[in-house]
Amino acid sequence: MLKFFFIFSLFLVSVHGDITLQEIQSKPTSRAKDFMVWQYFKQDITPAQADEAFSQLSKVNNKLLLAYANKTDKPEINETLSCMKRNDLLSIEKPECLALAMSPYKTLAMTQKQREELSQKIDSQNIKDLLRIQNEPYEQKAYESYDAETILTMFTSTTVSHRRENLNIDLDEQFVNKLTTHPKVFSFIKTVFNDDKLDKLQKSLSVIDAKMLNAESNFWIALHHIKSANKKEALKYLEFSVLNATQMIDVDKGYFWMYLISKDEKYLHELLLSKDINIYTLYAHEILKKDFDNYFTSVETLQDATEQNLQDPFDWLEILNKINETPKEELITLASQYKFQNMSPVQAFILEKANDYKMHSFIMPYDEYLQNLSNDEKALVYAIMKQESHLIPSAISHSYALGLMQLMPFVADAISIKEKEPMQSYAEMFNPKNNINYALKHINWMKKLLYHPLFMAYAYNGGMGFFKKFLLNGNFNEGLYEPFMSMERMQNSESREYGKKVLAYYVMYKKIMGENVSIVHLFEILTQPKETDSFREQAQAL
Repeated sequence: MLKFFFIFSLFLVSVHGDITLQEIQSKPTSRAKDFMVWQYFKQDITPAQADEAFSQLSKVNNKLLLAYANKTDKPEINETLSCMKRNDLLSIEKPECLALAMSPYKTLAMTQKQREELSQKIDSQNIKDLLRIQNEPYEQKAYESYDAETILTMFTSTTVSHRRENLNIDLDEQFVNKLTTHPKVFSFIKTVFNDDKLDKLQKSLSVIDAKMLNAESNFWIALHHIKSANKKEALKYLEFSVLNATQMIDVDKGYFWMYLISKDEKYLHELLLSKDINIYTLYAHEILKKDFDNYFTSVETLQDATEQNLQDPFDWLEILNKINETPKEELITLASQYKFQNMSPVQAFILEKANDYKMHSFIMPYDEYLQNLSNDEKALVYAIMKQESHLIPSAISHSYALGLMQLMPFVADAISIKEKEPMQSYAEMFNPKNNINYALKHINWMKKLLYHPLFMAYAYNGGMGFFKKFLLNGNFNEGLYEPFMSMERMQNSESREYGKKVLAYYVMYKKIMGENVSIVHLFEILTQPKETDSFREQAQAL
């Protein structure tokens, strides 16, 4: 136990200090270690200490690079950042600096003559080609001599306004098929079909051979045909979307939309065969009055606890590595080694993996911190928690979101300032009680503006400002195939899929708590502002 306390105490550091270089050096390479380094850069350290800490990183992102630049005295680091920020490309003499400063957004603002002059200073043929194509007239004929890489880079690496004003052009089938030879075509298709102002491009791309596309691209084209009331073509692209899908939820999404446009119940029966629990399968089970049997709500636990602590990100890292190294056939045995009271999330995590994620966990190990909540509030918290962290209290994201509810450090800071006992260490966010307490304050603020679990999930993930803008941009209004069309056309793909999963988990947790909720009803009220949000309600009142 002493060994555990010592290891954990190394992470319990002040937000403003107390991490030592020796502690960083003693940790295994990992995201948790990178997070320690990021905090270390906030302390009063020497340039030499900053340099050593930087050498310990597993990955360098902009957040770490900027923090490091404020501490090091290495001129090349600040020079790198300075080069990246420069817009005066023609004035840059050093080739390596020019390479760092170069971007299609910056060259787009240049005149034709300036781009020609810049091209003389560039060695990369790809960049030369991009500069040359930016000087061309906005028409297919001018682009035909370029390869797919250059054309697609030019189309995707630009601004929304420039694309709408200049690149919304008619393309013939031969030209479009040329583009399908390059992987960037998938990003191109997604960009085009998420912007209805690109109507000419949408029409041109809607005839691409479905066999040449991945599941996502086929789905975007299918949605276009659905909006155009071309059900036959939509079904064709949906079939290929299902055929090429690598994720079960994408298979289920395809069948769901096939049902919506055809009303053929055979597609609902296909959804019954799925082993995934998502909004599409929940819908099918409700319509056909069937229940799920592939989930569990508890795991066997012992009364005692293990010395390993899930509130220590390095302990969790050690456990996770062990899980990933264990052959599938041995995972059930491994799960039995975590039958400790404080390890139920780990046991559940392993059991889901052992069952190829066809058996789903809806355990509730943190009820002691949710005692004053209604079942509705409790279901939402668990739904967010399951999606954010798999109920692992020391989870750390790529962007350093922390703990069960994945609170960003700046959010934790903002809440902490208002607390009677402010947070002294970000490690406090790995304590379930603290993390849930902070998250509830954030959720309670959102509840004043949003009343629907899906909308709450969107705002929790993408931010209130992002979601308000999306909502007031004509989405979730009455219309054919609503609210589903709005749900699929959310441009922020992370928030789009996040919202779907949280909504499904919310429905399941409500069911487990003995309060069955209709997902059909939850879908129906999404187009009714009084039932969902204050933004549209206020707009209608004006």
